Amino acid sequence: MYVLQKKPDKEARTKTGLLEPIATLKNEYGQIFHIATDDHCFVLYSKQSDTTCVPVTHWFREAVEALKTLPLPK
Repeated sequence: MYVLQKKPDKEARTKTGLLEPIATLKNEYGQIFHIATDDHCFVLYSKQSDTTCVPVTHWFREAVEALKTLPLPK
């Protein structure tokens, strides 16, 4: 089960640079997902074992619930 953190991580690294998460979800096994915005859209990123984050196409239930609590992107 993933838990929405009270404060998102300050930054996350992708293969092309940094992003600023607006939400961070973690589970008891150390897996981390970030929600960020790109071009006025929400994007879900998975933190990989090499510490870079990659976008994912499938949103799990806890991520969808977290998304409902976020303000719309500007």
